[in-house]
Amino acid sequence: MDTNRIKRFATEARNILKAGIAAKITTLGFDKNGNVAEENKPQLMQGGSLWNEQLQTEGFYYQWMSLYNRIQQKGINEVYEEAAYTWFNRLCAIRILQKNNLCSPVLAYADTARTPVIVDEARQGHIPQMFLSPDNGGNEGGEELRQRLVELLDDDTKVTEQFAILITAWCHDNPIINQCFGSIADYTELLLPNNILAEGGFVDMLNHTEFITDEDFQSPELIGWLYQFYISERKDEVFAKKGKFEADEIPAATQIFTPNWIVKYMVQNTVGRIYLDNNPYETQLQKKWQYLVEPSEKPNDKTLLKYNELEDLKVADLACGSGHILNECFNLLYDLYIAEGYGRGEAVENIFSHNLTGIDLDTRAKQLSQFALLLKACQKDAAFADAHILPHVMDMAHVSPKMDDKTLSEACLEFMGGYEDVAGEMLAEDFELLKEAEDLGSIMCFNDDKEYLSMLRHQYAEWTENGTDDCPENIKQLLSGVQVILALTENYHVLVMNPPYMKSGNMNSVLSKYVKDNYEEAKADLFSVFMDMGMKRLIFGGKMAQINMQSWMFLSSFEKLRDIFLYNYVIDSMLHLGPRTFDELSGEVVQNTAFVLTKPRFSEYGMTTSLELDSKPLEERKAIVNKLMEEVDSGEFKKNIREAKGIYYRLVDGKNCADKEQMFLANKDGNEDGNRIYYPNVEQLNFGKIPGAPIGYWVSPKIQEIFTSNLALSAVASPCVGLQTADNARFLRLWFEPNYSRIGFGCENAALAARSQKKWFPTTKGGTFRRWFGNMYYVVNWENDGEELTNFKGSVIRNRWRYFTKCGATWSTIASGKPSFRYFDKSWLFETKGSVCFPEDEKKNNIIMGYLNSPLVSAFLQTLAPTLDYHEGPMGRIPYMDIEDSNLSDLVETNIAISKSDWDAHETSWDFQRNELLSIDTSTYMENINYEIEKHFEETGEHISISPAAPKLGSLEWRMEQYKTKWEHKFMQLHKNEEELNRQFIDIYGLQDELTPDVSLNEITILQQGEISIE
Repeated sequence: MDTNRIKRFATEARNILKAGIAAKITTLGFDKNGNVAEENKPQLMQGGSLWNEQLQTEGFYYQWMSLYNRIQQKGINEVYEEAAYTWFNRLCAIRILQKNNLCSPVLAYADTARTPVIVDEARQGHIPQMFLSPDNGGNEGGEELRQRLVELLDDDTKVTEQFAILITAWCHDNPIINQCFGSIADYTELLLPNNILAEGGFVDMLNHTEFITDEDFQSPELIGWLYQFYISERKDEVFAKKGKFEADEIPAATQIFTPNWIVKYMVQNTVGRIYLDNNPYETQLQKKWQYLVEPSEKPNDKTLLKYNELEDLKVADLACGSGHILNECFNLLYDLYIAEGYGRGEAVENIFSHNLTGIDLDTRAKQLSQFALLLKACQKDAAFADAHILPHVMDMAHVSPKMDDKTLSEACLEFMGGYEDVAGEMLAEDFELLKEAEDLGSIMCFNDDKEYLSMLRHQYAEWTENGTDDCPENIKQLLSGVQVILALTENYHVLVMNPPYMKSGNMNSVLSKYVKDNYEEAKADLFSVFMDMGMKRLIFGGKMAQINMQSWMFLSSFEKLRDIFLYNYVIDSMLHLGPRTFDELSGEVVQNTAFVLTKPRFSEYGMTTSLELDSKPLEERKAIVNKLMEEVDSGEFKKNIREAKGIYYRLVDGKNCADKEQMFLANKDGNEDGNRIYYPNVEQLNFGKIPGAPIGYWVSPKIQEIFTSNLALSAVASPCVGLQTADNARFLRLWFEPNYSRIGFGCENAALAARSQKKWFPTTKGGTFRRWFGNMYYVVNWENDGEELTNFKGSVIRNRWRYFTKCGATWSTIASGKPSFRYFDKSWLFETKGSVCFPEDEKKNNIIMGYLNSPLVSAFLQTLAPTLDYHEGPMGRIPYMDIEDSNLSDLVETNIAISKSDWDAHETSWDFQRNELLSIDTSTYMENINYEIEKHFEETGEHISISPAAPKLGSLEWRMEQYKTKWEHKFMQLHKNEEELNRQFIDIYGLQDELTPDVSLNEITILQQGEISIE
């Protein structure tokens, strides 16, 4: 499937449709803001309407007024979007049905004039049956519509108007289109663009295979890609505004289509694994499941989830989007039913009736998901083309009834049988929450009283047993909401999701408050909220698979969530995907992980259950589990909880999604291909040995021991973030921009700086990879002890008490690779991207800086901050062994001096004195000779003597040669010192088997401007 072509089709189609609809709205009398002059409104008359000095049908008046009311309610831009996706979804769906031989080719061209078949046949007298039946297919005003069609058919120039009536009625009449996409709003027919049938128009695009091949049309994946790409521009628009996401913006902002192989991994290792656990002798299906991960140890039979019949398995995606994951669940469940001897139709009906549930916030996604599943069913058995049974997929539209509080309470009481006041009140409470459904979606937490829910299920079955036609109107209004309540209080055997991604800062006020009130430990992002919600919705022994952002594995904001994992659930396997999982396909640049977890069956051992643990404070929860693990003699308990082991695949280096797939398949069973990708038997509770409990599955036992047996760096040196100006253009300057006399160099305490009458003071601000000294470009306005900056709205002055106090080590908190640490002078200030580590004992600053620049710290930070965000949190958790060694300190002192001399040799330094060529003198010459002698001995083992000739101080060529030798000497000395420091720190920490002291020449950070090429 060529996704690039599909993306081009979807985005072009959206723009064509929106432009056509905008033009059509203009022809109907609306201006660009949705306003209409009074004289441009239609007038209702006896037997018709008058508009634009022309007679129209009475139906036109009501359609026009419906459009007018909708624009006043939602705004003209939202109506553009609604009408565009209405026609896009339905016409695409019709084309897909046609390509799958599930309907006649109504959109195909009958002639070179691009007349659709549905119009051509009507002109020849073959009027669709829907127009001949008494109610015209159930449409209101059917006789008027038929008469209007007959009149239009007499005029061959009215092909677009003919097509609009015919295709609208056809959509009402076709079971799949009507059931999946519902009734077309009465005004939508008015908005069918005039150019819908033009050359290059939307129908023309559908009728040609330049974008979508016949093979693509057979794939249910096509629905997901079309939806993903259709909303991609809308997604860009939402993110461009850089604010809180409103309810109608959340779907576009959070939708992302999951690569197919990752979906297969998630489904095969949840639904498939549970089936194999219950049918251990099944081999044929297992061979078919290419992405199934075999557990490293045979699971304990006591902890396995058991079920009686396939119909009992409850599988759900509670953020289903366009249904990609549901489709793969359908595929696997269908194979299970067929393997157990069910017929095709029986298998499909069972899946739709008993097994599969989907929910999404977005009505469009829900419609496409239902359509994709029905298409899948029809491909198995054409009898489902009449849509006599629908997949169980819900959205959040119309779940909140339009009733006042008193009427709603009475309706809830009636729904619950009219005699159970408490249950009626509970239902009314749940419907109060449903008022926020369009903001909250599947994370809503309803009353979970077992008796109440049992009664609610019973009453829902009672009201719907014989259909809903005879239900009172107030009861009908409750049914869709009750469906959602039941779905979101169900305990599932399997949950598989790609949840929405949204940082807490983008959540609107309703969503933000609800998340903080109900998901405190997972509030940092919406995806982590879905993790928390999903874990609680699992039955004991059930499995959940998700693909989401890897940030939850490492960042401190998810630390409490990780603790929930460690002490309540077992990670079966994980694909650590890293970057480039989605980017090639959908423009996403997030870093991802996909995983499968199990909710253990604690109750098998007669102990505290996981659900009971969930209700306790975190520290108490951890204490309970630790106590159980110490006291219980059960070998099964120890094996399945304390020594829970997972299998991890490190795919972060894959160049793209396809490359990651091949890496996984090549290493799935432990066949290493040279890189360390496969990590079996990783003990889950070992993660807790590292501060913050990051999911550092690759960390060796030796490094774990270093973390547990040493102080954290913060115990001996404080990593501190600096000031944030809120307006860099106002408060920051390059040091050579202001008057040099106004810069406060060398102020060694805050009082001296305040009295200096200076305005600008040197400040760190991160910068490129450079060790030991440098990256000092900026000055900040700190006049009168930072008076203006302190009082500026939005500025944040952090760690003020540290200003002008101590020397330290500064580093760039955001990096693209290894961190680099540089000397920080007490007379400087520090900014938020140029944090500083202040030693408690200033005499140890050199040793600490040498340690920070060693490969040990890079290795530790791969676990503490693999996202390359080296902020103060992970820096402070680095293990540190307090040592005294004057040799180490001297080596660092030399490195700082060499790097400072390199920095000051350039005019970009405020301490620049003169051109380096002019600094070459006799002493330089003698130092160079000594270097040549030492270099020769190191290379050959021979002692030589070089007699100096007379210095050629007047020769530029001679000076250039001496300049090169001088800086080669400094460069190689720095290289030698760095490797010696690394060797000593590696020996001190006992990591000789894991790290090397080697430093590549391109990591030596002097001569960065290409002055000399050191090979």
